[in-house]
Amino acid sequence: MPTLSPRFPSTRWEGGQPVWVLPFPIPPEVSATDLPLIGWSPELNINAVTLVRPVTWARSLGALRFTPARWGRAYRLEAEGGAHLVIRRHGASELAIWLPAELEPVEGEPFGLYVHPDRHHAARVAAVARFRRAIGFGPPLRSVPYRDAPRQVVMLAINDAAADGLPLRDIAAALLPVMPEDWRSSSERSDLRRLFEAGTQMKATGYVSLLGGSG
Repeated sequence: MPTLSPRFPSTRWEGGQPVWVLPFPIPPEVSATDLPLIGWSPELNINAVTLVRPVTWARSLGALRFTPARWGRAYRLEAEGGAHLVIRRHGASELAIWLPAELEPVEGEPFGLYVHPDRHHAARVAAVARFRRAIGFGPPLRSVPYRDAPRQVVMLAINDAAADGLPLRDIAAALLPVMPEDWRSSSERSDLRRLFEAGTQMKATGYVSLLGGSG
């Protein structure tokens, strides 16, 4: 386990993967600021901001300094090629930061922002703008409730029940307040089947879209 500053508690990683298994979903009584830490690479998470040491010819922008401890509860996750920095703040969304190896900014010193030049460029620029506001440069950010959360919960419940071997009709009996008289031709059956298929796709690869705010 690497020795890090006490300011940055670390979760141990091996081969780029966490050594623990993350249970899902997280028990609802667990505070958002106490959830297990997960670091996503910028290639997967378009909301992750990459911070680097500024080039020698760059002009310093006032009080913009690399001071993670002032931005919230800072946690560092060592990974191949660099380190993830997760900033958690009460009443606000989590900040995901990537610090490339050998380019990591010096604490208390100016830093630069690298925007990956891929097809998500516009979304990454927006993520940089949100990051600047989150650390005090611009209007403060307001937390927005995740509107699709109830649908995602139902998708998860249907897929969990199906994984336990329950047929869709039995799952419907547990979820619906009243079962339709003609189950096979009912709209409820079609709705649940679509949710099951969406949940299956989400569990396979679609969960990555949640990192970009879609899904």
